[in-house]
Amino acid sequence: MGRYVVIGLGNFGIAIARTLDELGHEVIVIEREGVLVDRNAEWVTRAVEGDATDPAVLRAAGAAGADGAVISTGESLATSVLATVALRDLGVKQIYAKARNETETRALNSLGVTEAVIPEREAGERLAHRIVSQRVLDYQPLCKGHSIQEMPVPAPWVGRSLREVAPREREAVQVIGVRDALTDEMRVPPDPDGVLKDSDSLVLAGADAALERLCSRRG
Repeated sequence: MGRYVVIGLGNFGIAIARTLDELGHEVIVIEREGVLVDRNAEWVTRAVEGDATDPAVLRAAGAAGADGAVISTGESLATSVLATVALRDLGVKQIYAKARNETETRALNSLGVTEAVIPEREAGERLAHRIVSQRVLDYQPLCKGHSIQEMPVPAPWVGRSLREVAPREREAVQVIGVRDALTDEMRVPPDPDGVLKDSDSLVLAGADAALERLCSRRG
């Protein structure tokens, strides 16, 4: 079990904190607004009302030496920068920071954060791919030109096994998991000899071009 600090309890921060808590980790949240602290205190390890740019507040909250931190305030670049510096001084090496635009992303990256994230952009990219292809159920970018996508089983694959269709050899994509839409059960890794059903969906990784070709294959 790890110990993580989440700074800021907006929608993004709450989602991060709740997920970390559900995964069984110790979660420390720091927020300026007392109402938000009170509202979320019962399901985290520790909820602190205070200024996360103040090293004394961070130390008192238990941030020193934490396994990681997420700066999710998005209030201003100055706040994120000061919080990053303070966390670094307390020995936190893994720092993820919410950014509002590319300028802030570059500034935060120059400080050596693990990753600067623009949640709205990432959500927009995922939705755009789903809009363009109604068969894409989910889209997660990996790197330029590559992604993880969830899509229904192509019609020619129904009634066959992954070993038979050999997606890695024939399509240059890797099947990471198989989801049964009727039960929502996800099989990871998938059974290579399990028979694929038309109610299944596949979670695949590969080049966007290869995944698009496979997605468009209906018969």
